[in-house]
Amino acid sequence: MTAPVPPPRSRRSAADRREQLVGIGLQLLPTTPVQELTIDEVARRAGISRSLLFHYFPSKRDYYRAVTRAAADLLRTHLTPPDGVPAAERPAWMLDRYVGWVETYRETHLAFVRGATGGDPWVAEVYEETREALVDLGMGALGMDALGGPEDPLRRQLVRSWFAFTEDLVHQWVREPATSREDLLALLTDVLGRLLDR
Repeated sequence: MTAPVPPPRSRRSAADRREQLVGIGLQLLPTTPVQELTIDEVARRAGISRSLLFHYFPSKRDYYRAVTRAAADLLRTHLTPPDGVPAAERPAWMLDRYVGWVETYRETHLAFVRGATGGDPWVAEVYEETREALVDLGMGALGMDALGGPEDPLRRQLVRSWFAFTEDLVHQWVREPATSREDLLALLTDVLGRLLDR
């Protein structure tokens, strides 16, 4: 009796392979800033050659951009309050989630911010898109529900500036905690409230 012939291994579609490669990059981000990801290591983990990786991403920069965009999408999802969070609690919920994100991805997030301010055009583009999306989230959580104030250009600028302040302070705090986590969250919430209490 002849042993059954195993079915041929199905080949990944191009979209599936790109998703796999980006996923590997995301798995490495907690310990490796995106610009320091090694293409050889990514290819090794995917079980493909380096040259095949460049079949799916024309250049290293294209791969890094794809991973960065995917990470930015994850951050936005991570900070989006679910329907069950009461409106008045959404700002604090988002802030707590943001601090946790930076605690997990500090070096990667810091490299992302520095890359944007350092003049790298593709990083700056993704960074600006991400910052504006976070401002939109903040305005949604704060504007009409929690504070009752209308969304106007000045209010948006204040929220955007608060995000910049928060970003810098949280990075410093993760590196060298000068206060408790609870006090940090209370301070940031107080600053935001004072900015918007006009």
